[in-house]
Amino acid sequence: MIDRIKRLEALFLEEIGAIVSRLIASGNFSGFITITAVRISKDLGSAKVFYSVFGSDEDRKKAAATLSMLRGEIGAILRRRIHIKRIPSFSFEIDDTPERASKVERIFSKIEKANEEAK
Repeated sequence: MIDRIKRLEALFLEEIGAIVSRLIASGNFSGFITITAVRISKDLGSAKVFYSVFGSDEDRKKAAATLSMLRGEIGAILRRRIHIKRIPSFSFEIDDTPERASKVERIFSKIEKANEEAK
């Protein structure tokens, strides 16, 4: 079952990424959205779709609103493209991994600089 979930997560990542890219390109959204991961529950009933946004805080807010608005349309396209008994209900969540990684990198840089100055 775990292998099936992993395969479905990879398939959903690819499909949702393509769908979102196409739908966003046809709209008036100026930021850049990347689907970074999909996590499907063990019962296949729900999925979390993680995304990152390259842009300002305003772009992040617009991305959340846009994805929320397009959720039904994305689900309908998935139902036509993926032939499984039932498509999990899904929600979008911001993936803050790049921001956290950047913060850790800045901390390491400060530590390194402090160590160099102490020598």
